[in-house]
Amino acid sequence: MAESLKKENEALRAQLKKAQEQLEQQAITIKQLQEIIFGKKTEVLEQVADGQLSLFDPVDDLNLDQEITEVVKTTTTKIVRHRPAKKQLTRQEFLDQLPQVEEVVSLKTTTCPDCQQEMAHIGKRLARREARLKEPELYCANLYEESYKCKHCSQDGNDKLVTSKAPMALLPHSYFSSSIMAFIAYLKFNLALSFYRQESFVQGLGLPVSAKQMASNIIKVSQTYLEPLYQYLSNTVRQEPVIHMDETPFKVVDSPKSQDYFWVTRTTKEFAQHPVVVFHHANTRSGRIIGQIVGNNYPGIIMCDGYKGYSNQLYPQAKFGSCLVHIRREFVKLVKALPKTMKASKAQQALTLLSQVFHSENQLSYQTANEKLVQRQIHVKPLMDKFYNYISQISQPIGQLRKAIQNAIQLKSRVYRVFENGQLPLSNNSVEQSIRPSTLIRKNCLFAKTEEGAKANAVYYSLVETAKLNQLNVQRYLEYLFDHLPESNCQDLAAFLPWSKNVQEECRE
Repeated sequence: MAESLKKENEALRAQLKKAQEQLEQQAITIKQLQEIIFGKKTEVLEQVADGQLSLFDPVDDLNLDQEITEVVKTTTTKIVRHRPAKKQLTRQEFLDQLPQVEEVVSLKTTTCPDCQQEMAHIGKRLARREARLKEPELYCANLYEESYKCKHCSQDGNDKLVTSKAPMALLPHSYFSSSIMAFIAYLKFNLALSFYRQESFVQGLGLPVSAKQMASNIIKVSQTYLEPLYQYLSNTVRQEPVIHMDETPFKVVDSPKSQDYFWVTRTTKEFAQHPVVVFHHANTRSGRIIGQIVGNNYPGIIMCDGYKGYSNQLYPQAKFGSCLVHIRREFVKLVKALPKTMKASKAQQALTLLSQVFHSENQLSYQTANEKLVQRQIHVKPLMDKFYNYISQISQPIGQLRKAIQNAIQLKSRVYRVFENGQLPLSNNSVEQSIRPSTLIRKNCLFAKTEEGAKANAVYYSLVETAKLNQLNVQRYLEYLFDHLPESNCQDLAAFLPWSKNVQEECRE
């Protein structure tokens, strides 16, 4: 009897423990859903001020202070991998760089208010300076070709006539000149303004074109002039030994699939020959699309997330890195859902260790990829080892913590590729930043009607985002392309790349 009661008690205790764990996981799930719906869209956690101890963070158990001290002593604070921040102009400097227009406020009468005699002008003084905006305006440009006749040849009875040649029109006999097409493309692909919203705007300026005409001509210009340049950018990405890659959903009405995708590749911020972003439209998320983008025998390293489509079974010659920010994100979700009394959780301690990894990486000083690799192996690898040793020693994790740990351990070999190649970054943030503008366009414009339209979207996204990475004025660059590509017959495409000398001189921001 006593033995059966004891077994029943143990069974009830186990059942109660399991129920409590389920309740805790449900509470965490509810908190995560609340964060998704109502919370701030950030992965930055609350930080304790320097010199202040946390009540809920047993740092001593991990002996973290000693490790941080050692790192600080063996690294420098010089960071060479970031582009210098652009100087913020004062209001006076900003006004000085604008075209200057003088406006003189004249007296209503120049007679003296006392003696009624004519007064003499003695000068003027500056009352104030202000920036003003001039509304876009339409005008008709009449292009004439000049003709010349050689009088000397005429004396011999042979009239020699030489006539200048006007540049070819982008779309002959159309409302869409180079400047108008560049303006429309700029509004759509840089400012995320849909064609239907543009329609009322341009018609208000007096231009009688519809949203449907805009869309069809955007596609026509892409197919006629821009696709060869787009292919050139794609080839440039394929030649890089390390690239970023990610994918984002996109709706195409006429597609046989319910969901299409843009696959996006980008060269690395450091050590790449040129900064390039390329969007590729596909009606599937299958990993076989990777071969269409970089080739089935791509020998380099692809920085990506943990999506199973990035598979060595499909591409045995390629190597895949894994984004450490995605691994960190799983722990962040868990910590943000925990009550304050549990901020000393194992997930929080794992985040503390990961923060040391990122901090150490940001403090490295180097000039080449090999120098960076050596610095990483000295300063970053011990911290990465410490993180993985810690999470692998956590016994019987449950729920979201187990999922986060399993994800990190599963991707460990890919994460450690950063200690094989100095050009490989720790995260895939760069390509995600390039994708972000397209998500805003998707939100405003909703979909593409045809697959041709989706492909044209990919072409324009690629040119616009690459132009921005090369510090170009996007509208000016598009107009430059539309002015000169018809004349070139798509020859010498290198002259139209965002980093070419002429383009930089004409279109730099």
